[in-house]
Amino acid sequence: MPCEECENGKYKWGKTGECKYDTKEACEKSNPKKYSKMKPTPLGKKSYEEYEKELKEYNLSKVEKVELNLVNDFDSAWAAGFKFIEKANKELDEVKKTFTAAIREFENSLDASAKFQKAAKELGVDVPKEITAKTKEANQYIKEAKGKIK
Repeated sequence: MPCEECENGKYKWGKTGECKYDTKEACEKSNPKKYSKMKPTPLGKKSYEEYEKELKEYNLSKVEKVELNLVNDFDSAWAAGFKFIEKANKELDEVKKTFTAAIREFENSLDASAKFQKAAKELGVDVPKEITAKTKEANQYIKEAKGKIK
């Protein structure tokens, strides 16, 4: 238990001690055995002594200036990247609209091809190879375009 301040401004040892010390330091000095046993063990350390040794060895108490301009650099780069993402998303939306329009037109060409092939069959005329090839190609373009706008 460490020293605690009393209502009268003096200090006592723990909860039940007498309020007889003028300062906290005086209280701690008069209870050195009790106080030295009360040192907490810092997280990740086996003992307070291990912590003290590392503190001295690595001079962890030394205050050093930390350069925080890198945070500003990060924020600037992030903001710039975000602007590019917004721009790319807008452009991507436009590309998707264009692909959708292309799909619609190729589907119209497939409808026209089907009507042409039906009429040719009714007349007993062979469907030109060019129409068959373009129909096949239109189906392929539709498939590719739909894959790109997912």
